[in-house]
Amino acid sequence: MTKRKLDTIKTSGFKTPKDYFSEVEEQILNDIHLKNKVEASGFDVPESYFESLDDRIFAQLDTTNDTKVRSLFSWKKTVYATAIAASIVLMFNLFFTSETITISDIDTASIEDYLEIEDYTSLDLASLLTDEELHKDNFIENEIPENSIEDYLINTIEIEDLIIE
Repeated sequence: MTKRKLDTIKTSGFKTPKDYFSEVEEQILNDIHLKNKVEASGFDVPESYFESLDDRIFAQLDTTNDTKVRSLFSWKKTVYATAIAASIVLMFNLFFTSETITISDIDTASIEDYLEIEDYTSLDLASLLTDEELHKDNFIENEIPENSIEDYLINTIEIEDLIIE
């Protein structure tokens, strides 16, 4: 099977019916004569048709959604699983740890940091202690080493504050 090249094709491939061009003029004149006789086209649009068209179309639309939507991610199952996991972790922490923490186990620095962060004043701390605990004899019995006092004064107090003018 040989392929033809476009420049070798002599015919267009389209054919017109016999006596087409001789009868075309008559057909056009007949159409014009018929159109002149007919006053109306036969197609009438009712009054205010296009004004109420939108309302009628929307009234015919079915706006109810009959399809059932299924979520891929169920919140109920997630909440149940989280609650079960949390209760298991809590159970292990409560029942299987026999270690108790006392006030002596906590570092003094941790307590000091907590008191600084919570912004307690000396009056707040004094209200937590009884009069017997604040008695001066309790403080006299406690001996503070001289090195600790020096370190405290050097690290916390400015020298300019100590100079008397």
